[in-house]
Amino acid sequence: MSAPEPVTPDLRREQGLAVRATIMGAAWDRGSRVSPGLEAFTELGIQNIWCGSWIDPTLELRLKSVTTISALIALRHTGLLGFHVAGALREGLLSAAEIRAIALHLNPYVGYPVARDAMVVIDKEIERHEQGDPAEDGGTGRDQ
Repeated sequence: MSAPEPVTPDLRREQGLAVRATIMGAAWDRGSRVSPGLEAFTELGIQNIWCGSWIDPTLELRLKSVTTISALIALRHTGLLGFHVAGALREGLLSAAEIRAIALHLNPYVGYPVARDAMVVIDKEIERHEQGDPAEDGGTGRDQ
């Protein structure tokens, strides 16, 4: 039995960028590179997040999406939450009902105001998705 081929840094980056594009979309990428500081920060994130845990095969993309959406709700990161909800819907990782259920399930753990704020973002993204909003993966109204 032969050992699996090692993943080269270039292949890891390719895989990481592909997952990032799938989840976050092109609008996120454009907004993440608008200044030299954000460009450097974006590269750090690509190396440490997208080329790391997001391409680790231990968890399937659906579970990573549930986990990330849950963490973003708990940490009140509603700007990022919108992008992750949009990506989960666009890629068919989660249904609208499942995403709403995540916020409802977290309510007793994170508190009503936090879960409600998340639900406002979630409902906006679901509405955009259901209307086929051409403002690809988010457009206006989201932090970048």
